[in-house]
Amino acid sequence: MGTLYENIIALCNERGIKGGKMCTEIGMSKGILTDLKMGRQSGISAANAQKIASYFGVSVGYLLGEEQKKEIYSCKISEK
Repeated sequence: MGTLYENIIALCNERGIKGGKMCTEIGMSKGILTDLKMGRQSGISAANAQKIASYFGVSVGYLLGEEQKKEIYSCKISEK
């Protein structure tokens, strides 16, 4: 798993949006994302991590690179 910034951008790319749009929609400063990209900041607050994780439907652990994304499968039970 990559850095926090890389993980966020990968999630944005999967959804087809820009990082700035995500920041605007969750009420987070675009400057935080820029600071992560430029290496001026290596982490974010727990509140912002939770906002981003919730926005993309992933865990904070996944966002931070501490766990792998798990696929969710739906099962159909056939009736006889």
